[in-house]
Amino acid sequence: MSISVIETKSSFLARCGYLRKTKQGLWTTGSVFSQGDTDAFIDGVPVGLGHIRSISMHDIPLTIDHTSLVNLIENMKRNEKIIEEYPTVFCQDCLSPFPDTINNNIEFNYNVCTFCGLTQFIGPKTPKKIKLQSCQKSHRQYNLIHIDGVISDIGSKFAYQFVGIRAIISAARFKLIEYYNLFRKLPYGGNAFAGACFFAAVCEFRNSRFCHSDLPAKLETIALFASGGAASTKKQVTNKRILTLVHRLVIHGLCTDDIPELKRMELFHNCTQKIILLNFASKPVIRLKDSGQGAIVVSGKTGDNNGLLVGDFVEKCNGICIAANMSLAAVIETIRKAKDYNKMVTLTIQRKSTKKRKR
Repeated sequence: MSISVIETKSSFLARCGYLRKTKQGLWTTGSVFSQGDTDAFIDGVPVGLGHIRSISMHDIPLTIDHTSLVNLIENMKRNEKIIEEYPTVFCQDCLSPFPDTINNNIEFNYNVCTFCGLTQFIGPKTPKKIKLQSCQKSHRQYNLIHIDGVISDIGSKFAYQFVGIRAIISAARFKLIEYYNLFRKLPYGGNAFAGACFFAAVCEFRNSRFCHSDLPAKLETIALFASGGAASTKKQVTNKRILTLVHRLVIHGLCTDDIPELKRMELFHNCTQKIILLNFASKPVIRLKDSGQGAIVVSGKTGDNNGLLVGDFVEKCNGICIAANMSLAAVIETIRKAKDYNKMVTLTIQRKSTKKRKR
């Protein structure tokens, strides 16, 4: 739903109007909004960011450039009209319109912004009718509510640790709703699926231009919070289960496939775990490089035969997990600190198996 605002070229020039691009990449003359405004009203109705629909009876495509718009305004007569549309249903955060074609208000009474990912409550509304038996409908609806609550609980644990947690929670909820819309059912293990949606959202935020540092939301921590904490009596959610469900989200186009942890899981599938004890008193030289598959690999070594082979993947150092997205420099620094503390360093490595596993 939207409201149209019509003004002539004379009015546009009289108020010193100018063209500017909105966050969504659309052009507006600012007929309602002025620079710096965070909200606006038309006849008492709140509206979001608008865009030019037509100039002098010429429909404006969404992909039009600035030069073409300027030429149209310059060539129009002073009494000809510029029409802008302002949405009445819009995101409360970025003011983007909610398109009629993308509406995620299923049993939950909220909408999800497709631009910034913010989930917003839209008030009481009659749920959509789903052709299911009443008991099945109730069970699936409660399961959906439960998973949404677990996502919120996980996010609340990180609320004061880094900026952007609200966007991550909203993106995780969006993935949950989209999956439910696709299949009208959810995977077994609600807590694990909540952890998968949250971790997928973390990975996408981690790869975005908004993330400038390492995030405290690690896979192991998310799995712990999804289980309800270390003291929980519930069945523990494992890293492998979360990654398996994230892989399912990737398959259905609900998550980016650029996730080092997924590449690492596939890489380690055909490997055997071994523990190597390194004695740095004998000054062994180990060369490492990034495999590009979520793991640091041994590319060369000299010194005593300590059992380490070229091609081994480093998984842990003194029992501390080496994160899949950790840089080569950070891994070398971790091993160096462990060596300075104690000349004996325990490396847990994954070595490619020569035997084929039975399926």
